[in-house]
Amino acid sequence: MVLSNIRRFEPTKLPSLWRGALERELRKLKARSDVIAVGVCGSCAQDDIWPGSDLDIEVVVKGDRPKEIFTTEQEVSVDYGYFGENQLSEIPYDTRPVHDPSGILTRELESRVRDEVVRKALDAILDRSQKVLGWAQTALAEDPYSALAWITSASQWLAEIFTLSAGLNWTHRRVVSRLEKATTRLHRDDILQDYGKLMGFPRTLERAGELLSDLQLGYREIWSYFKGKSGPVYMVQQPDSELWFKNRIVPLYEYDRRDLVNLVYSEFRFILAFIFNVAGYERTPDVVFRDTTRFEGPPAKWADRYRKILHYFSADEVPGLLVLAKDLLEEGKALAVDEPWTQNR
Repeated sequence: MVLSNIRRFEPTKLPSLWRGALERELRKLKARSDVIAVGVCGSCAQDDIWPGSDLDIEVVVKGDRPKEIFTTEQEVSVDYGYFGENQLSEIPYDTRPVHDPSGILTRELESRVRDEVVRKALDAILDRSQKVLGWAQTALAEDPYSALAWITSASQWLAEIFTLSAGLNWTHRRVVSRLEKATTRLHRDDILQDYGKLMGFPRTLERAGELLSDLQLGYREIWSYFKGKSGPVYMVQQPDSELWFKNRIVPLYEYDRRDLVNLVYSEFRFILAFIFNVAGYERTPDVVFRDTTRFEGPPAKWADRYRKILHYFSADEVPGLLVLAKDLLEEGKALAVDEPWTQNR
């Protein structure tokens, strides 16, 4: 008998709020005739619960159903990923089975080679980072703050490079605190220090309350704009921003303000990309704020708020930040060659 190296997830290990939500949703899913398997991923699956953790439930269903994501706010945030039998390769790598009577989910996860998954992800992120910093370079001559928008956007990808290189799982919201763990594991505290400079620490940390307020007000202004449009899934699905903000954003401010600062800058650029898409653009222009002058109503307010928080940096420091971002990218490329994740299990 061959034992599986995929650890089954036990809901009893979760704190009461998350455990209650999972047990309730699991009962509902098990009662459905189209559900084949259920797994959990993210911080809950990795025994890394924090006050803002959401519960990520991955559901395998019969047939060729395309991947779908549903976000909800309950006693905790609960998100669902639905995958048809032919879309199993899209299930997150860190998923752990919680209900898998046929073994379909376990077999899929067993078929993956961790080092190959990390290598493929890193190659894609390195390429993406190179492109984004190229757009920043193009924008710099005309508008430093458009360049800064791309630099802070690239910061997400740069952090992911080091996090994955250290053999850790990526996180969208706790980017800096996870990067700190990664750089400690890599014995590269200098990378964390440079990343802090890229994000404007400590100056932006001192204005974390303002950044939190601007995101909250920005959400309230833009949220309903995407109803019936091709927007972020959470803005399309959820009626308003209040519980989303309370459950997912405020805990960052209370837990680690470095993560809050990072998320606010990332979120403003992320939502702006959807605004450009709705306006008929194939992608966000290199000189971001040249074209936002055409916006009206909620999109214009969002762009104005974004410009406001970017002005927490001076225009004179943007060229140096771009050089720093490029240096971090080169550090990431060198790590990708060394493959430290093969030693950090």
